[in-house]
Amino acid sequence: MDHRPFEDWLLAEEPLTTQQKRALAAHLQVCPSCSALAEVNLSLRAVRQAEPPAGFVNRFQVRLEAQRKAMRRRNVLGFVLLAVSAVVLLVGLTWPALEAAVESPVDLLGSWLASLTNLWASLQVLFHAGSVLLRVAPGFVPGYLWMILLFAFTGWSAVWVLSLKKAAKVLQGV
Repeated sequence: MDHRPFEDWLLAEEPLTTQQKRALAAHLQVCPSCSALAEVNLSLRAVRQAEPPAGFVNRFQVRLEAQRKAMRRRNVLGFVLLAVSAVVLLVGLTWPALEAAVESPVDLLGSWLASLTNLWASLQVLFHAGSVLLRVAPGFVPGYLWMILLFAFTGWSAVWVLSLKKAAKVLQGV
C-alpha cells in the first residue's frame, strides 16, 4: 500500500480539498500506521508550548553577540597570521634575489632581461614549430592516427576528471 500522499497530507500544514479529505478518511479506516500517525500528530498539535524563562531572549542575544565578537576576533587574528606568514614566506623565497638587488641592482636587472629574452625566443620557436607541424602533419600523418590521438586524449581527460571527482569525495569523507 502506498502511504506517501496520506503521510504528506497528515504532516502538511496546508488545508486539504474535499476530495483529499475523503480519500484520507477512507485510508485511515484501513491503515493502522497512518491512523496512529494522525493520532500522534493531533496530540502534538494539541500540546501547549512551554514559555521560555524570563530573560531568556536577552541572555540568548547577549551570548550570541559575544560569540560573534569572538568569531570576528578569531577571523581577524587568522587573517593577520596568514598575511604575516605570506610576507615571511615571500621574503624568505626572494631573499637571494633581494640580496643580489641590494648588492648589484644592475647585474640583477641584466639577468632578468636576459631571462625574459630567452623565454620570448623559446616561445617563438615553439609556436613556429607547432605551426610547421600542423601544416606538414595532416598530409604526413594519416587521418585515422589523428582520430586515435584525439580519442586517447579524450579518454585520458575523462580518467583525469573522474579521478579528481573521486579524490574530492575521499577528501570530503564520503
